[in-house]
Amino acid sequence: MESLNATTRKLRILAFVIILLTTAFFGSSPVVEAQNAHPVSGQEPTTAPVAAAQTSTDSWHREEKTDPLRGTKYSQFSLAGKFLTAPKKAPNENPIMIVRCIPGRDNKSNHGHTNGKFTNGYILVGGVTDSSVSENGNSFVSVQFRLDDGKLQSEQWGHSTDFSAVFFAHPTCALCGSGYDVLANLLYGHHVYHKENTTSQVRKIVIGLPEFLGGEVVMQFDMPDATEVAEACGIILHK
Repeated sequence: MESLNATTRKLRILAFVIILLTTAFFGSSPVVEAQNAHPVSGQEPTTAPVAAAQTSTDSWHREEKTDPLRGTKYSQFSLAGKFLTAPKKAPNENPIMIVRCIPGRDNKSNHGHTNGKFTNGYILVGGVTDSSVSENGNSFVSVQFRLDDGKLQSEQWGHSTDFSAVFFAHPTCALCGSGYDVLANLLYGHHVYHKENTTSQVRKIVIGLPEFLGGEVVMQFDMPDATEVAEACGIILHK
C-alpha cells in the first residue's frame, strides 16, 4: 500500500508540473484535446477530452461521434460550468461536464424500457485533483456536492490518469455498476431510473473537491433542460 501511495503521488506531481509548463508556455487554452478516451463502461479513465470552445453554460451541446477502432457510435453531451473557487493552475477557464451515451431502445427486466444507455461521464476540472487510495488499492477522489441548495452529499469518484478530471464511477465498489446512478442523481436527485412525468429535474449543482498541493476547488453548474441527455443516456424509465 505504501508503494502504491508513493506511485500515485509521483503521478500527481508529474501532472502538476505538466499543467504548470503548459500554462506558462501557452496560457489559457480554449480547446482541450482528447487522448486515448472512448466510451467503454468501466474503462480506466484517461485524459478527458472536450472541445471547450463549442460548450455553453446555457444549454447542453450534443455531438455525434464514432469510435473508429471499435466501430461504435455514440452521443456526447457537454455543459460548461463556472469556478467559484478555481484551481491554482488550469488550462481551461471553466469546468466542463461531459456525458457519453448510446441512444436506442433498451428493454428492462421490470417490463419498462429506456431510450438509451449511459457509457461514461466526467467533469473536466483542469487542475490536478488530489486523490486517496482505498483499502482495496483503488485510487479515488473525494467529492462533495449539493443539488439545488439541498443537503451536502459525499461520494468517491474515479479520476483520469492525468488527474485533471473526475469520472462518474465507483472505483472503491466493484459491484456498483457503470456510474449511471451518479448521473441520475445529478440530473434528478436520486440514484435510480427516473420515472417519466414524475419529479422535476435538478437546476443547480455545486461541487467541491481537493486540489493537489492546493485547497478546495468549488464549481457550479446551472442545469438547463436535461430531457434530451436523460433520454439518450437511459436515465428516464418508460412503461
